[in-house]
Amino acid sequence: MSKHDDRLAASMPKKSRGHGQRQDKKPLSHLSLFLHEKSSGSMNEIKRRVCGKRCSESGNNTEDEQKKRKLLKRPNRTCFANIGSETPPDVPDEWWDKIRTKGGTDVKLVIMKQMFATDLNPHHDRFSIPFKQIRDSNFLTEDEKSKLKEQKENIPVTLMEPCGDESKMLLRQWNLKSSSTYVLTSSWKKVLERNHQGSSGKFKHNDIVQLWSFRRNGELWLALFKVGDASTTPSGSGSKGENRDGASTSHCTMLDLELHL
Repeated sequence: MSKHDDRLAASMPKKSRGHGQRQDKKPLSHLSLFLHEKSSGSMNEIKRRVCGKRCSESGNNTEDEQKKRKLLKRPNRTCFANIGSETPPDVPDEWWDKIRTKGGTDVKLVIMKQMFATDLNPHHDRFSIPFKQIRDSNFLTEDEKSKLKEQKENIPVTLMEPCGDESKMLLRQWNLKSSSTYVLTSSWKKVLERNHQGSSGKFKHNDIVQLWSFRRNGELWLALFKVGDASTTPSGSGSKGENRDGASTSHCTMLDLELHL
């Protein structure tokens, strides 16, 4: 080798030790394999426990929800047949006279129902007329029914109150999950205030009331009066398996339960 070659070799950096050389991994010993498998098994066990806990919690949540639904009991509904009112009583003479004096025609019984808690709550400010309890749906014309099906539409009505006053109100249709109801709104709260005086005219929870309709010059009028007092109406006289009125902290829930009577 010449001196030139020696200088060239000396100027080149030496390769790092082991660079470019293959290093064979040592095979795992039996002890290492045992520890590795044990560690993997422990992790799988932990995953199973965590998954099981989550599934258990999910199941418990479902059970809790079911229990809450069961706790949402509906107060007993009066069976009209048990108090001799299976056949609705006719319009009292005094109310026939009032309707006749107004020149009323086409008189129909709209509904006979119990006063719900929501009917008496001024905050809700409405009187419900559930579809399933309506006695004669023809108290409305076909055009009026079609109009009320449209969202935010209403029909102006005049209500004759038990106290003798008359009030202008609006009739609307509300559609919930599985049923619908007509509601009297806009000034129902004032109706409650006017008919809250005196033991005979005062509306109470579970009072039985009737709502009658008639036409005056083609316009819709309604007459509302009591036919049964809550103090003389046996609470909980509903027949076995009969649907019941509902109560809940949610207005929508209460109304939805009421509609299934």
